[in-house]
Amino acid sequence: MSDTTDFYAALGRLIRDKRERAGMTQDALAASIGLTRTSVTNIEKGRQKLLLHTFCKIAIALGLPPAELLPDGAEVDAEPTIDDMLKGRPKKERDWIRSAINSSRKED
Repeated sequence: MSDTTDFYAALGRLIRDKRERAGMTQDALAASIGLTRTSVTNIEKGRQKLLLHTFCKIAIALGLPPAELLPDGAEVDAEPTIDDMLKGRPKKERDWIRSAINSSRKED
C-alpha cells in the first residue's frame, strides 16, 4: 500500500459491516464510544483516522476482538513497492539500490 488511505477505507468498511451485522445504528455506536454520529460516518468512510483506544472501544461496543476489525492482506495491499520505499531518497541512493536489486535478480 502506498499510503494509509486504502487501509483506513478497508478498516471503515469492516467497522460498518460489523456494526450493521450487530444491528447497531451509527448513533448507538457513537453514543457507546463517546463520539458523534458524524465521526462514526467519517470513520466508516475512511475519512477519519482513529486513535488506538477509540479502535478498541469500537471493538468492545460491537462485542468483537479488535483483530476482527483489522483488514487482511486481501483487502489492502500491504506490500509496498520498491518505488514506494525509495520515495524521497536521493537519486544516487535510489540508483544504487535498484542496481543491487537487479543484480540479485539476475543471479537467481
